[in-house]
Amino acid sequence: MNIYKFTEVLNDTLSYFLLGDLIALNNYKKDHQLPDNLATEFTTQETGDQVVLDGIMIPLSDVANYPYTILFNFSETPELLKPGNELQLRQDGYILKVESGSIMLYTWWILNNFTDERIEEKIQYAQTHQLPRIELDNGWYRVEILGGQILESSEITNQQGDKVTLKGLEPAFEFLISKTETKENCTADIFRSYRLESEAY
Repeated sequence: MNIYKFTEVLNDTLSYFLLGDLIALNNYKKDHQLPDNLATEFTTQETGDQVVLDGIMIPLSDVANYPYTILFNFSETPELLKPGNELQLRQDGYILKVESGSIMLYTWWILNNFTDERIEEKIQYAQTHQLPRIELDNGWYRVEILGGQILESSEITNQQGDKVTLKGLEPAFEFLISKTETKENCTADIFRSYRLESEAY
């Protein structure tokens, strides 16, 4: 499958999404003897920038509090560039390391108490509730992020009892992912804003 799609994804009322392999981040934490409270560590020390430059985590900051459509795209054709959709931002140059055969989109809350038990709970919860988590081979990847609005269809029942299909633009983030042979340099603007304008909200 080239494209994985998740709908109604929430940022848990915090202005961040984070993308990465939670096991790789846990290994990084242990290797660098970082505290369980990674939230404070990353916001008060330079390790927050370094973990991104090292390809362990990709932060999307200044994310508005909407439900999002999330796309993981392994093809060369972005969905957000197709007719009917609206591209608002595009950022390439991220790198990402996969060590446990999967990556997921998660929120800032888990960083407050980043322990083996919390990580296992988060992964199990994501699997059970079909949260944005996908399996892929271990190794290094190049990641480009697109943000905007994507045309979604929803089916409702009107007052007469008939089913009607409605189409509208929904806020979306799309991750274009491609495997690389070796680790590349992170050239992305790691401090950019990912705030989207939404017609639906």
